[in-house]
Amino acid sequence: MSQNTVLIRGLFRGKYHWGDLPQRLQCLFPQRRFICLDIPGAGTRCREISPCHIDGMVESLRNQLPKDQRVDLITISMGGMVGLQWAHNYPHQVQSLLCINTTARGFSPFYQRLRPQNYLPILSALRADPERRAELIYAMVANRPPDQQVINDWAELERRYPMQSGNFFRQLVAAMRFRAIKPSCPVRFISSRCDHLVSYQATQALALAWGCSLVINQQDGHDIPLDNPDWLCHQLTEWL
Repeated sequence: MSQNTVLIRGLFRGKYHWGDLPQRLQCLFPQRRFICLDIPGAGTRCREISPCHIDGMVESLRNQLPKDQRVDLITISMGGMVGLQWAHNYPHQVQSLLCINTTARGFSPFYQRLRPQNYLPILSALRADPERRAELIYAMVANRPPDQQVINDWAELERRYPMQSGNFFRQLVAAMRFRAIKPSCPVRFISSRCDHLVSYQATQALALAWGCSLVINQQDGHDIPLDNPDWLCHQLTEWL
C-alpha cells in the first residue's frame, strides 16, 4: 500500500471537520503522510464553484497532489463517492479505499440514501446563522450528547469558510446523479447501524453487491470520526 493517505469529507463539510482524527492517525502510523483535501466550494475552497458531477471533484483533488502519486483513501459520506470514482478512473493510483456511510444510486432507494426526516432540517440549516446551522448539522450527524465546544468550533469554521447555498445544491446534485462502478482496488465499507442521516442499509447494499469487506458500527451516528474516533482508529489499524 501507499505511504500517502488522503482523507475526503462529504456534503457540506470541509477538511477541518475531521477534527483531531488526522493527528491521531499520524501518531498511530508515523511512517505515513495523511493529507486532508477540500473539494471546490467546501472548506478552504469555499469561494470556488463546486462541480455538478463527481468526476469534476476527483480531478480537482488529483490536481492538488503530485502527478499520479499513489494513495490510499479514507472517505466519509459523499467523500466515498469521490473515492469510488477516483479509484475507478485511476486504478493505477488508488491502492485501497475505505468508505464510511457511503451510498450510491441504483443500490438502494432514495429514502435510504437520505432519510426523509432530514429534508426540513437541511433546508433550515441552509437559511440559519452559523451557530444554529452547526447545531442542526450536529443533531443530524452525531449520536453522542451535544458538545458545545464542537458546535462553537463548527460555527467559527462556517464564519471563516462559509458554504454558499449554490455550491451545496451543486454538490447535492452530483451526489444524486452518482452511479458507482466497483473499483479494482481493495474496498472496505463501514456502516453505522444507528445512522440517522443515511440508512445503514444503503451502505450495506454496496458492500453486499460487490462482495466487499463490511464492518457494522452498532452505536454511532453518521459522523463516526466525531462520535467515536477511538473505534475508528482501531478499525484503521486493521486496514492500513
